[in-house]
Amino acid sequence: MKAVVVLNEQHTLLPDQERVLLEAFESFEVFPVPATGWTRAEMRDAALLLDSSQVSIVFASPLPAMILDLARWNGQAEGEQGMPEPRVFVLHNDRREKKELPGGTVIMTVASEGWQIV
Repeated sequence: MKAVVVLNEQHTLLPDQERVLLEAFESFEVFPVPATGWTRAEMRDAALLLDSSQVSIVFASPLPAMILDLARWNGQAEGEQGMPEPRVFVLHNDRREKKELPGGTVIMTVASEGWQIV
C-alpha cells in the first residue's frame, strides 16, 4: 500500500526515515504542511483531503488534532472492534544525542538514525 507522509514544508525526511518508509510501504508521497502551520479548522480540512481508506498516513510532523481526527474516523469506519490494519501512523525515535552548545550548555536532540513507524 502507498503512504502519505504529513511533513512541515520546512523539514526534510532523514535518510533513515526514508529507508523505514520504503521498507514498510511500496511508495510514499509528502503531504506538505505550511511553515506557518494550520488552524484547527484548516487541520480538519486537510484531514478530509487524506483518504485513509485508500492510503496509509504517516505523521512526520506533529499535528495532534489532525492525528486525532484521522484516528477517530478510521475507528468509526471499522466499528468498535478496531481496525485489523491500522492506517494512521507516526514516525517515532526513542534515541537522543547529546550536543554541546557554545558556552557549555548541553542539549538532547533526536538522533538521525533509529526511526520506526508506530
